[in-house]
Amino acid sequence: MALSLEFNENLTPILSPSAVSWTSHYEVLHFKENEIIFREGEDLKGLYYLKSGCVKTVANRALTRGRMASPEYITKVVGNGEFFGYQDLAKGIKTKVSAKAIRATEIHLFSKEALNSIMNGPNSLLKMVFNQAIKDLESYENVSQLHYLASVQERIAYQLVLLSDRFGTQMLDGIHLQLRLTRNELAQLAGTINESLSRHLTEFKAEGIIDLNGKEIIIKNREALMKKSGNFQF
Repeated sequence: MALSLEFNENLTPILSPSAVSWTSHYEVLHFKENEIIFREGEDLKGLYYLKSGCVKTVANRALTRGRMASPEYITKVVGNGEFFGYQDLAKGIKTKVSAKAIRATEIHLFSKEALNSIMNGPNSLLKMVFNQAIKDLESYENVSQLHYLASVQERIAYQLVLLSDRFGTQMLDGIHLQLRLTRNELAQLAGTINESLSRHLTEFKAEGIIDLNGKEIIIKNREALMKKSGNFQF
């Protein structure tokens, strides 16, 4: 019988509908302040649930900027009652982040088998939603890092490349981005204001990188636009 995840009033995970406790599926781990829980590049041992304490997860960025004191970029501060490590675990890949306790911490480590039982159960919709949530979260984390690291010009160029790759139509004169987004909406995606967006779009057009036709944007030189984005990974 497939397992499903529920919580009691104390935020303790339980299994249903069999009402079997998660106790047989997790081990309790304790970490001191500054102790490493797992490192980037490792195979995760299971699903991590923070019972008490505090944990930070950090990723190493190959691309840095002068504002950064180190290549490490904090991706999340995990609080009581939260899971972490599930993104890479669900995808079956080595973890892309490291996790460190930033105060005395108790963690419940659930086995991979328990998670696989849930993910591979009869409710395929749950798995689809979970996988989509992971993709959305990764996209949000990438944008968050981009907004911290990149200039306004780089953020605008990044969004143009990203949107054209996903929704553009290749024609003889370039890639037509026909989403009909308003300038205000495009500025919001790039984390800037309309005035800055318009200035940089005008500069891109003057350099022959893009063309503008009302709300439509035509990418004439994707490689040059990539360089304008700072060559952030897509």
